[in-house]
Amino acid sequence: MEQSKFYLTKRYIVALTLIALLSILAYINMSYLINSQSNDGKIIDASGQQVMLSQQIALYAIYYQTQQLESSIEQMETNHKFLLSLPMSKNIERIYFKEPLNLDTKIKTYIANAKRFRDTTDGVSLTYVLRNAEPLLQKLGEASALYLKETEYRTAKLKNFEAFICFTTLFALLLEALLIFRPANAAIERKTKELIDEKNYSNTVIESSSNAIISIDTDYRIKTFNRQAERIFGFKKEEVGHVENLQKMIPKIYRSIHKRGLLSFFAKNLRRLKSRSFEMKLLNKKNEQFPCRIGLSADENGIIVINIENMTKEKLKNTLLHKQAKFAALGEMIAIIAHQWRQPLSELGLNNMYLKKKITQKEFEDELNKNEEIIRFMSETITNFEDFYKNAKSVWFNPKSALEQALNITEKILILKGIKLFLEICEKTKIYGQQNSLAQVILSIIQNAIDKHGTNDNLDKWIKITMKTEDKKLFLRIDDNAGGIRVKPIETIFEPFYTSKKSSSTGLGLYMSKLIINDKFGGNLSASNTKIGASFLISMPYSIL
Repeated sequence: MEQSKFYLTKRYIVALTLIALLSILAYINMSYLINSQSNDGKIIDASGQQVMLSQQIALYAIYYQTQQLESSIEQMETNHKFLLSLPMSKNIERIYFKEPLNLDTKIKTYIANAKRFRDTTDGVSLTYVLRNAEPLLQKLGEASALYLKETEYRTAKLKNFEAFICFTTLFALLLEALLIFRPANAAIERKTKELIDEKNYSNTVIESSSNAIISIDTDYRIKTFNRQAERIFGFKKEEVGHVENLQKMIPKIYRSIHKRGLLSFFAKNLRRLKSRSFEMKLLNKKNEQFPCRIGLSADENGIIVINIENMTKEKLKNTLLHKQAKFAALGEMIAIIAHQWRQPLSELGLNNMYLKKKITQKEFEDELNKNEEIIRFMSETITNFEDFYKNAKSVWFNPKSALEQALNITEKILILKGIKLFLEICEKTKIYGQQNSLAQVILSIIQNAIDKHGTNDNLDKWIKITMKTEDKKLFLRIDDNAGGIRVKPIETIFEPFYTSKKSSSTGLGLYMSKLIINDKFGGNLSASNTKIGASFLISMPYSIL
């Protein structure tokens, strides 16, 4: 590449030098042509005057007009000296100095006789002048014609030379176009295409990035604001023209610090800036905060590049993984507790049976019956928890089983809290998925209703669960009279990390519930308010048993 550029430059210099030389030569030739035509004009004028003056001298001599005669003699002598002082061609020299014309001698003799007549009015001199006026006229005419012919020849020669220079210049320009400008143009087009392709590739990379990419030039203008930045922040590129507009994306408590840091940042030598990254929360156009990872760097031209990664999903994923790990650990803990409790509970049951056989008093017998009921309840509770945390595969199952599974865990809590439970269940259906997953969703909704009932003084507390089929879908509805959901818009309760509870809740229960219904059952979970409480509706495709 460098070698071809060198050859191209060398050719370019040679061509420009040739064009310059031809231009200088054309200028010199044109100047010479102008000067030559000026001199030739003087020569033709002088030679033409000689023809006229020779006749005027004869005429003035006849009429003895001495004053005009003297002027004509002086002019003819001056013209003759001028013509003799110029370089002569061989033909001109032959006319002036060689026989048979010998024009120089004849002119000088003619002038001499004219002067003698002027001074003495000599008749011999007058006779010579009158006799030789006509022959001298012919000879001077021949000389004037020859001067004109040679002038035309020189002019034509100079014009031909000028035409040669013109054609040579055009040929040099043609060669320059073919050997220099054409390859140079091709190289420029190729380089331009490479730059355009590189820019398009760069733009494609920037626009296809899953991160928001923002660049700022040294005049504090926003040069790049890719589509992902528009999606993340909700602003169009036209709305974010200057670096000051970035303040809209900074939480208010950090804006003054950010502004001072930005001014300090721009005041530094940007070319020495090292790439850095940090995490902080930013704002979108709706004034909603979200966690971000920000990468900051500057190129050699001082352009600042900001790479912003929305960490909401990453944070959510980490939280979900932590939640799943807690569920797994809880399942393992339940299994250990069940293993540890099974034998003691069995022994307590045997001891209780033994005491019932030995003791006949009515009061002790009633107490033993109560103990037996407590032991059976504890054993069933352990079984319910073991079943709940098992990692089951997706199968066709009756949703009533998942409902019963959730109610087995919450039944005693409902009784303890004084919450009535109403059921309207359609039993002849089946759905495809994981029974435990649906049980978790039902349990989460029931638990929310139980928590909500705990915050009001309503004496007639109830939860109603309705399950019916319609239009090839199963609808599972859970209603309560706990006062309703006081969130606007109500869909916010399904967003990750949202919680209205004062306790240390993760805000993931309803989010995970909606995720389970959407992903594992191909259905939908929605919420609404009634006049007296909240209503959750689960819709899923079903099959008839």
